[in-house]
Amino acid sequence: MRIADHRVVDALPNYKEESMQKFTRRFVMGSAMALGLSAGAGSAVAEDDYKWPAYFSVITPIVGSANHSLAVAWSTEFTAQTGIRVAIKPAPNGYARPEWLNSGEGDIALMQASDYFDQMDAAEGFMTRRGGPSDTRVATMNLITPWGYIVRNDGKVKSFTDVNKDTAVAYTASSSFLAGGMEALLSYNGLTGDDANKVETSNYGANTAVVTEGRAEVAFTSPLSGTSYEAEATPGGVTWLELPKKEEDPEAYARYRKLAVGYVPAVTSSGTKSAIGIYMDHAFQANHVRADADPEFVYHLLKWLDEHYEDFKDDYQHAHMMSVESLRTFVDAGALQPLHEGAIRYLKEKGIWTDEHQARQDALVKLATDRVALWQSTIAEADAQGIEVSPESEDFKVLWEKAKADAGVTKNYANMVGDL
Repeated sequence: MRIADHRVVDALPNYKEESMQKFTRRFVMGSAMALGLSAGAGSAVAEDDYKWPAYFSVITPIVGSANHSLAVAWSTEFTAQTGIRVAIKPAPNGYARPEWLNSGEGDIALMQASDYFDQMDAAEGFMTRRGGPSDTRVATMNLITPWGYIVRNDGKVKSFTDVNKDTAVAYTASSSFLAGGMEALLSYNGLTGDDANKVETSNYGANTAVVTEGRAEVAFTSPLSGTSYEAEATPGGVTWLELPKKEEDPEAYARYRKLAVGYVPAVTSSGTKSAIGIYMDHAFQANHVRADADPEFVYHLLKWLDEHYEDFKDDYQHAHMMSVESLRTFVDAGALQPLHEGAIRYLKEKGIWTDEHQARQDALVKLATDRVALWQSTIAEADAQGIEVSPESEDFKVLWEKAKADAGVTKNYANMVGDL
């Protein structure tokens, strides 16, 4: 199935045919709101007398991405049932999402482990006052998303090892995540970004389009995204590179895995038809909230999503992944980011949360709060010295590296999490 075009502002999600019962529920709710009835008040009784905020917002990747489409799907159902307004705010890139969350421009933000690690390292575009290390926590699980390398069916690149310094690679410097994915592929072959024949792109959509246009030979993206469905529909079509097994070349794999962190390799079972059956990396993509977010709100949001899972799981073709079972898989595999206390409360009620989960949670929280404290003290020192906090400031980069060294930090954040 091809994802619908979501480039209309806050368009409806990619619905399958709805049952008459669901249509009736929405019609009645909409009529009640039109008559000035308090839909929110009625829902509060149904939700253990919890009073939802009148409004909240969800920060997503750009329109057309799988996570944006998913946010539109579940929030549309949520509003239909509760009367509470939810704004979907697509951010231009991965750097902006934590900035918007930390500045209060949004209440919930999509965060993938690799982005979180880069943020906690203040890597590249995350080296800003509000975009750098901050204490955010997982509230809900969005998707378990396959990520890999898309190529044209008629292209020369058929495997990881076909990539060399002359290969035209899509490179999106505005996204540390997309750039990092391409750097990992290059590293597998002993190359760096400086060696590469880069085709610079400005955003997520263009990152894939340059492949189908013939300007680039390979791009790093997800087969769940609308842009990948569009690419698959182009003349000639596309395919995906198989992730080599570790035993094929342990040294090359180690170079790749050093940059491609926070993934679980698996055979792809969702997304574009061209990706089904392809062995590639999968990432847990979660909704984060600030650590000081209202625990009642987080608890009741996760509870609502769990209890109303059947109401929205077919509203978008990948919405079935937004489940408590996916969150269970995340914590059982070894959580990569700390969870919010409201989410933990619900998992405890469900009998999911264990002492082992809590021990890892405590370690993740300490790692995060120590890093945030170090970041804040570095900003204070920069202000005292009149140094600009910016990825363009070489003086600040030196100051940050010195602060980490003085604190005994010898590894990047991803490897520190891996050591827990």
